Order: sequence, then C-alpha cells, then structure tokens
Amino acid sequence: MRHASTALLLGSVACLAAACSTAPGGSDPAPVPSTAPTIQTERVVTSSGGGGLAITSANLDNNIRLLSTGTVAQVWSVLPSVFQDLGIPLTVKDDNRKVIGNEGWRTRRQIGRVPMQRYLECGRSGTIENAETYQINMTIVTSVTANPGGGSVVGTIISAVGRNPVTSSTQDVRCSSTGDLEIRIRDMVQQRVAAMVQTP
Repeated sequence: MRHASTALLLGSVACLAAACSTAPGGSDPAPVPSTAPTIQTERVVTSSGGGGLAITSANLDNNIRLLSTGTVAQVWSVLPSVFQDLGIPLTVKDDNRKVIGNEGWRTRRQIGRVPMQRYLECGRSGTIENAETYQINMTIVTSVTANPGGGSVVGTIISAVGRNPVTSSTQDVRCSSTGDLEIRIRDMVQQRVAAMVQTP
C-alpha cells in the first residue's frame, strides 16, 4: 500500500498543473477536480533506492489537489514545518520532485490534536467510529507543482488501514480520507506563506 500511494502521487505530479485553474474572480484557492478512476501499472524506485516495484492500481487513493497563492519554492520551504506541527515524521523528502511525507506512519486517535475520525472513515463497531480506537497505518504524501494561472498546486494522497488493537484479529480495515486533512495542510501552507510575504 505504501509504495502504491507514492506511485500514484509521483506518477501524477507531471499532470497536476495542467488540470488546474484559478478560482473565479481571484477568490480563495479552490479544489482542483480529480480525474476519473484509471487502471495503470507503474515501476517505482523505492525510497531506499533498492530496485523497483511493479504496481497495478485501480483508483487506489484520491489525490486531492488544492491551489495555493504561494510559489512552488515558497510552498516547498514551509511544508516541512507543516508536517512537523501535525506530528507527522518525515520518511520522504525529495527536493527535486517536490514530494514530502511519510510512507508508513503508525498512529492512533489524533493527528495534530484533532480526533482521527475527523480525517478518516474506517467504519463503525456498534456506535463507535473505528478511527477513534483503531491502530492506524497511514501513508500521507504531498507534492507541489506550478499552476499555470499563478501560484502552485498542493496535491496530497492519503492511504490508510486500521486494525483493532484489542482483539487478536490480524485483518486490516481499509480507511478512506474525509478530505479535511488535505485541506488543513493547504491552509497551514497558506498561513505560513502569507507570514513569509509580510515579513520585511
């Protein structure tokens, strides 16, 4: 799963900017529509540099692409601090591709002091959201590309599974993103870029 998520993001970086447009009337940055589900096979060089991995994927994860008023350089410079403030350790930071994130983060209950169920949907056990109690194994990777209309595109892929930490079951439950964490990342980027521009 971790390599598949990164594969989808790296494979789509080149086409992100072409699919973007600025919000009408110069308003606040708006989401960029996602493309239709596709099936593709890609060869990916792992982060350790050891060989490659052939992956076939069918709409495995959504790449949520949001516009930022900052340049690619500005956005890229603040992204490490965004991940740090969210409490997400980095296992990927590619300065050439402008890709950053974590390919195998184990966490529970919260991300950046926000309840996990705000960001992930992992089903329910009775009246309790599984995202609230399950051990989560997550890949979260963000890329930055230039937007032809100005500014840049911040694209984030989140792929996650959950497992009940109480029972002896080894079966993982697939979790889907609500989209809120991707928006939060972009908004945190915006705040930092604005502060950077205002600083004399």
